[in-house]
Amino acid sequence: MARYAYFFSLIGAAALILAGCDQLDDPVIPVTTNYLEAVYGPAPTFESLPQGDAVKRVLVEDFTAHQCGNCPAAAIIAEDMVANYEGKISAMAIHAGNLANTDDGYFDTDWTTEEGDLFWDQLDFQANPVGRINRINGVGSFWAPAQWEEKAVEEMNLGPVLGLQYDYEWVPANGHLNLHLHGTFYDDVTGPVQVAWLILESHIFDYQLDYSADPEVVADYEFNHVLRGSVHGALGIGFGDAAGGAAAGDVAIQSATFAWNEAWVIENATVLAVVSDANGYVLNVAEIHMD
Repeated sequence: MARYAYFFSLIGAAALILAGCDQLDDPVIPVTTNYLEAVYGPAPTFESLPQGDAVKRVLVEDFTAHQCGNCPAAAIIAEDMVANYEGKISAMAIHAGNLANTDDGYFDTDWTTEEGDLFWDQLDFQANPVGRINRINGVGSFWAPAQWEEKAVEEMNLGPVLGLQYDYEWVPANGHLNLHLHGTFYDDVTGPVQVAWLILESHIFDYQLDYSADPEVVADYEFNHVLRGSVHGALGIGFGDAAGGAAAGDVAIQSATFAWNEAWVIENATVLAVVSDANGYVLNVAEIHMD
C-alpha cells in the first residue's frame, strides 16, 4: 500500500506544478463525412433537446499500461466512478508509454494505438497511472487517481452546455457501423468544435502486472474500456454546422459509416462520441453500447 500512496502523492504534487492551460496546435480539422447515404438512406432526424433533459457525461481518461503495477488500483477507481455515478462517467483506458511496451515474456500483446500515443504526447507529464478529467485546464493537464473523483464531481456540477442524442445501426452483412450524433447547444461555444468517435473494448483477458496481487503477474486480468481505435482519428472532425463555433440554440449533426475491425468483439465494444472545443476541453460525451 505504501507504494500506491507515495506514487499517487508524487503525481498529485506534479499535477499542481505542471497542469496549465494548453491549446491544441492548429486545431482546425475540416468538416467531412463518410456516411454512405446512398447505401443506407438518409440519416435520422432529431428534435432539439431541452436543457433539462440533457445529461452531462464526464470523460475519465486513464493512462495505463500492462507493465505498470500501480495501474490496476487506478483502474478500480475509474470502475467505481462509472458504477457510483451511473450514466454520468465515461471511462477510457489508454495504453501508452514505456510500460506499455511488449516483451518476449508475458507482455507480448500490443495494446497501444496511434490515438493513444497522440493523447500521451499531449500530456505535460508522462507517467502511468495518471488521468485527464474532461481535459480541464488543457490537453496537457493531468491528475493523480486519488484526484479523479473530486474533479469529475466538479465537472458534473457545472451542468451541460451541450446536449447530445445519438442513433446507430450495425450492418453485419457489410461489416459497417453507422453512427449519428445530434447536438443542441445551450451556451455560446468558440470554435472549432470537433467530435471524435473513439472505439473501446471491454472483457479482454491477458497478462497484467499488479503489485496488489500474489503473484504480481496476473495471467487472466480483465481489461475494460480499452481504447482500440477511432473513426476519424484521435482529434475527430468538425461537428457539422457547429464546426466553426456555436451560439446558444444552435444544433449540429454528424454521421459516419465505419468499417468494423473484425479483431474487435462488437458485443463488448463501446463507441464514445467526444465533443470538444478549441482548447480540447470536453463539452460532452455520448456513450454508445453495441448490445
